[in-house]
Amino acid sequence: MDYGEIFMHRGKAYHNAMLRQPTARDHEFERLFDACRPGAGQHLLDFPSGGGYLQRHLAAGVTVQNLELSSGFDTGVPVCDAAANINSGPFDHIVCLAALHHIDDQAGFLERLLGQLRPGGTLHVGDIASGSGIDAFLDGFIGRYNQTGHQGSYLRNDPAWFERIGQVTRIGELSCPWVFESEAQMLDFCNDLFGLVDCPRQDLRDALSSHVGFHRQGSQILLEWRLLYADLQA
Repeated sequence: MDYGEIFMHRGKAYHNAMLRQPTARDHEFERLFDACRPGAGQHLLDFPSGGGYLQRHLAAGVTVQNLELSSGFDTGVPVCDAAANINSGPFDHIVCLAALHHIDDQAGFLERLLGQLRPGGTLHVGDIASGSGIDAFLDGFIGRYNQTGHQGSYLRNDPAWFERIGQVTRIGELSCPWVFESEAQMLDFCNDLFGLVDCPRQDLRDALSSHVGFHRQGSQILLEWRLLYADLQA
């Protein structure tokens, strides 16, 4: 099952989770631009964009085009196929966040995105790293309880693989904790974001604790999420 099919089933629940807790994944979005931040007057493509969650993390004056691979989010974002040519560029920045592990031809997809950049533009990729523990959580626990199963193709921290696609200007696995006001809020968010069905809350808590990790910091709960981030240029 590919990205488009998965989110035809799970897109609305995912979007509802993001609407209810719009700041939970702030660190995940912000780390995209650690090395190269879009500025006023620049044009950015967010693909696939879900419900357009990136916009609030960008400076005023950045023009954003949202594009999706699935109509399942039901947000009115334009939809196209992963293999289709994107003809709305060129762009100064392109973002592909937390989607690539559901795309079969990852190299081909990234190459098509790079082809839409202006000279000197940057493709920002963030996704689950192979061997991170989060991959096992998703393919194991989440796959047992969600509507679609879960079998991802996870990125390796392998600069040589990315260099065959484009010039790598940054690569590394980085901490990007999800932040909540309580454990109950964390469990509700994960239940909906991952489309879980009839999942015992204690089992979800135990799986998050053992595979991902979470801790209290002051009045907040931090779920110890982390992604492999890479910046590429054509």
